[in-house]
Amino acid sequence: MRFSSKVSESASTTIALFTGILLTSGTLATSAATAATLTYDVTAIRYGSLTDGADSTVNGVTYLNQSLPVAGVVANSLDWVIGSYPQPVVTWRRGGYAPADNFGNYNNRQLILSEGVPGELTTVRTSQPTTVEALLNQNNILQGAENLFVNAGNTGAIQELQTDIERADFVFQSGVTTSPALAAVFFDRGLLAAHDGFKIAPILSIDSASNPTSYGSLISIPGGWGGTNLRPDGGADDLLPYPELTNSTGEFRIVNSVNQQVGGIILPLSLFSDTPATIYGYSLFAPDVTDGGNSINLLDWKNSTYFPQNTPNAVGGLDLLSGSGQIAAAVPEPTTVFGSLVLGGMFATLKRKRRSAQTK
Repeated sequence: MRFSSKVSESASTTIALFTGILLTSGTLATSAATAATLTYDVTAIRYGSLTDGADSTVNGVTYLNQSLPVAGVVANSLDWVIGSYPQPVVTWRRGGYAPADNFGNYNNRQLILSEGVPGELTTVRTSQPTTVEALLNQNNILQGAENLFVNAGNTGAIQELQTDIERADFVFQSGVTTSPALAAVFFDRGLLAAHDGFKIAPILSIDSASNPTSYGSLISIPGGWGGTNLRPDGGADDLLPYPELTNSTGEFRIVNSVNQQVGGIILPLSLFSDTPATIYGYSLFAPDVTDGGNSINLLDWKNSTYFPQNTPNAVGGLDLLSGSGQIAAAVPEPTTVFGSLVLGGMFATLKRKRRSAQTK
């Protein structure tokens, strides 16, 4: 989310968040009361070591070439560790239709966000991007995909911040057994307790090229989650600039910047099946996607009957951060997360202080 108009969720959506996850199709029977226990806000985060490469400047944008991986989170008063399972392979599925704006056809347009540096309008903390897919296949909380499912309606200064992505696949080639002790974790850049909704479905089978061939139930995750600011050193009222970049005219350039935060949510894999079952990952969809009562319709992302091709910013504006979709495993000592949380924040603070000193 980027704009004040997106902060206000409808009463029904807000109630739905606390009532439980809405199962929109499929055979998995989960009551609202049960579903309410199956998703949790991330309340703290443990970072790995900050890596800091040499600065570079391309097309007027200075890249600090930094990476800050997520090593674990706290949710539901449990410590969840990331790294026991391989990171999923992320693949975008684009509609391939013929949308256009003043900058031409935006099929294959790349939309990137990066944490910025206060007072330095053309500086971003990440490396020079290539594609959104490549960026999301990393584990770096400092970067993400801007407006993941927005493909219509943006005008004026933000007109370029729309594309034709219809589905995002997160695939584990060897499969994972569902369990309440394992969870998928997702991070969004937005405003406190106002992060964007999305839909998700487990991948039940894949072909030899790791393309999904069948899905389980399509599940709605309402907006309004992310009640803790997870950005390093970030308090509830602390906002940081996030420049937004696109390659709509050639080399990536900054076209907009907003001051927002980082929120997280975990989805225990038992959400996808009430008994142990093998899944091969999950796909994310815009909230306006439906399957018409048959999950086979989720396979054809170019079918506008189920995948609307006019998803506006207020619906599809999920700003998914790198490292999302990873498997987190619950461990019995949640308090151990906080020492590393402080250290991760110190690394990030030191870097920002170094940058400030260089510019004085």
